[in-house]
Amino acid sequence: MKKLLTYGASAILACACLQAPAQEKKLASLTKEDFIADFRLAVDILKKQHPNPYKFIDSATFMHRVDSLMDRMAKEPDMMTSLQYSPIYLVRDVHTSLRLSNDNSRELYSNLRFFPYPVIIERERMFVNIKGATIPYGAEILSINNKSVKDILQSLSTSAYSDGFITTGMDRLYPEFQVTFSLLSPHQATYPVTWTAPGSKETRKTTLPAADPGSAFHATRQSVFPFNVLQRAYYIYNDYDDSTKTGRLTVNTFALNEQDAYKEFSEFFREVKKRNFRQVIIDVRSNGGGDPAISALLYSFMAEAPFRNVYNYRTRNIDVAYPEYAVADNGRRLSDEDIQGQKNFFYQRFDKDSSGFYVGNARLKDGLMENFPPDKDAFHGKVYVLTGGGTVSAATYFATLVQKNKRGVIIGKETGSGEAATTAAWFLRYLLPRTKCVLTVPRSELNFFNAVKDNGRGIMPDKEVPMDKFMEYIRADKDPELSYTMDLIQKGL
Repeated sequence: MKKLLTYGASAILACACLQAPAQEKKLASLTKEDFIADFRLAVDILKKQHPNPYKFIDSATFMHRVDSLMDRMAKEPDMMTSLQYSPIYLVRDVHTSLRLSNDNSRELYSNLRFFPYPVIIERERMFVNIKGATIPYGAEILSINNKSVKDILQSLSTSAYSDGFITTGMDRLYPEFQVTFSLLSPHQATYPVTWTAPGSKETRKTTLPAADPGSAFHATRQSVFPFNVLQRAYYIYNDYDDSTKTGRLTVNTFALNEQDAYKEFSEFFREVKKRNFRQVIIDVRSNGGGDPAISALLYSFMAEAPFRNVYNYRTRNIDVAYPEYAVADNGRRLSDEDIQGQKNFFYQRFDKDSSGFYVGNARLKDGLMENFPPDKDAFHGKVYVLTGGGTVSAATYFATLVQKNKRGVIIGKETGSGEAATTAAWFLRYLLPRTKCVLTVPRSELNFFNAVKDNGRGIMPDKEVPMDKFMEYIRADKDPELSYTMDLIQKGL
C-alpha cells in the first residue's frame, strides 16, 4: 500500500492548524495590540503547560527576551511585519508551534507581494530554484534589498527553529522562503538582487518585480529541487536498482499502524533479498516522526542481533492549563468531560519523581518491547541512512538506533530533533481569543534510552556532501545526498 501524503495549497495555508469559528475577526481588523496580547497569553500557557520550557533557557532570560520581542513588535509600522516576532521559538522545541487560522492565513497570503523565485538554501548560501527565469537556475544569490544572504537567513532563523541548538531547521523552511521572507517587507514592489551565474565569479545586479500571490504560488510549484518529488508524495515508497544491486526505501512518516508498516517494510526487504541486493538506502530526510515503536520495527529489518528499544516520557504537569482555550482538532472547545478524560489518562500513567517531574510508569510502557529481536527477513548487507533537518522525532530515533548499533552510515546533515530527547506523543491545541491563532503544545518529553541529559544536538551524520559536490549535483538535476551515496557505493565505500 503506497498511501499518498496530502499537502496544503500553499506554504502559508499549510501552516494553519484549524478552521476558525465563523465570528472570527478578519485579519484586516486585527491590530498589533491583539497579537501582542495573544502572544503573551501563549507564553503564559507555555510556562504552565509545556513539559520542559526552561530546558535550554532559564526563566529570567526567557521573559526578558519575550519582553524585548513584544517591544520590537509594538514599534513595527505594519501589522503584517510584526508577525515575525512570535516568541514561541524561545523554548527551542520543534514540536511547539503558533499559527494563524485558516481564514487569516489565506487573507495574509492574498495581500502579500512576494519575492518572485523559490530558492535552495544550503549552509548559509542561497541559489535560484527555478528554470527559465531572468536569473538562471543554480545561480547564487548574494544579496536581496542590499542585505546579504547571511543577514537575511539570520533574520529568518527564528522561523526555522529546531530542538535545542540544532541549526538545520532551514531544511524545512526553504520551501516557504517566498512567504517568510516577504513578510519582512510585505508591500514591496521590486527586489534588487546581486548574484553570480553558475561557474562564474562575476557579480551581477538585477531588479526583480514582486510577484502577486498567484504568480508566486505558480513559481513555487515550478521548483526544481527537491528532485525526489514522487518519493516524497507517499508515506512509504520503494525503488530497486538492479544495476547496482541497491534498494531504496523512502519513509516519510512513522505515524503508521503496525500492520500497514510491517506490510510495507516486509515487502521491501523480501524483494531486496529476492534480488540478492548488496545494500539498501533508507531515506528519512522528510520524515516528521510518529510512533517510535514503528521506528524500532523498521530497524528490526536490518538489525544483526536483538537490540535495546528503550524510551520513556516525562512532563512537569499532568493537568490541562488554561482549559477555557483548549480545542479539539476540528476547533471544537474541549468539554469538561474531555478535560477530565485527559487528566485521568495522565494521572494513571505518570508518577511524580524526586525531581518534581512526572515520569511514565509501567502502565504507560505496557507493550513496549525493550529487547527487540531482528525480523525473520532482516537484511544483512550494507545500510545507508539519509538524514537532514526534516528528520524529526521518531525519525531521529530511527537514526539513533542505526548509529548507536553501528549498523549503517548516516549521510546528510544533523537531524532536526534531539538525539537524547525531544517532545512528542500527546498535544494540546489552544485557540487564542483575540486573533484566533492556534497554539500547539506537546504534553511530554520523550527520552531515548532513558537519557537524563540533553545537550540540545541531533544525530550528526557520518558523512556530509561537500558543498562543491552538492552544487555539482544540483546543477546536473541530481539529488545530492542520494547521488553522493551512490558514488560511495560505486567506490565500494
